This record gives sequence, C-alpha cells and structure tokens, in this order.
Amino acid sequence: MPVNRGKQFEDVVREAFEKVPGVSIDRLHDQTTHYKGSSNICDFIVYREPYEYYFECKSVHGNTLSIYSNDPKHKYGNISNAQWEGLLEKSKIEGVTAGIICWWIDKDVTKFISIKEFERIRAAGYKSVRFDYNNYYVTEITGKKKRVFFEYNMEAFLDEIQYNR
Repeated sequence: MPVNRGKQFEDVVREAFEKVPGVSIDRLHDQTTHYKGSSNICDFIVYREPYEYYFECKSVHGNTLSIYSNDPKHKYGNISNAQWEGLLEKSKIEGVTAGIICWWIDKDVTKFISIKEFERIRAAGYKSVRFDYNNYYVTEITGKKKRVFFEYNMEAFLDEIQYNR
C-alpha cells in the first residue's frame, strides 16, 4: 500500500505540537463517509493559554496551493468548502487564530497562512498561493530537515503567531 505523505505530515505536525510545554492538542480525525453531511473544519485544535488555534494541514507538490475552483462542491481548490467556511467562522472569535499549515514538498517550505489572509488573497482575484508568498499574516515554520520531513519548532511558531496577533 502506498505511503500517504499528507497523513505522515499530519503525524509530524502533531508530534511537534506535543513537545511544546503547556499545549493541549486535539486531533480531529477525517470523516471519509461525511455521514449526514458532516465534515471536520481542520486537523487540529491547539490551545496555549490564552489562545486557541485551528490548523488544517495541507501538503502539495509543485509551486502553488490552489484556492479556487469552478466546481461548486469544491470551490476553494485544495481546501474543502467546510474547511474554508469553518475556519473563517472560527477566526472571527476573539482569541482564536485559524488557518492552513502548508508543506510545499518539492520546495522544502512549510508555512502557516491565516484563513483571513486566504480570504483576502482570493477576494483580490488570485487562484492559488505560491510557496514564496510572504506578508504579515504568513509565518514560515522552521525546523531541522530529516530524510523527508522536518522536525518543526512549534514553540517558536506559536510564539511568532501569538506575537503577530
């Protein structure tokens, strides 16, 4: 059976968050059946006093993460409708940050982009986000490269997004 890089990436992210002192992390398992229309808005809910974070993990090959599609069932490209709309709704709550942790596999780059920034990018007419896209609402997640994956420093990552709130 082939190895699913996306699922492995999620495991790496979970393990990195588990190493951060004072962090609570909950993994929301994917609902492949979408029973009665249900679906998760993200992979992880992370809490570190006094903030809560909703993170969806994506891994992509190539230069871009698609955020637009003509298909109404998947109008946000690589991000499901439920994820986009759910993360956007959570981001409106005081003390909550929500967004996508994306690993551009071919570029060895991992970044967090807030869902509010994705919304702004999409409203400006862009259909994807390049691996080298940077601004105030984008945080590169650094770590030590192993054979395939990184050993991420999630404590520094949380410090940075907390500081940039």
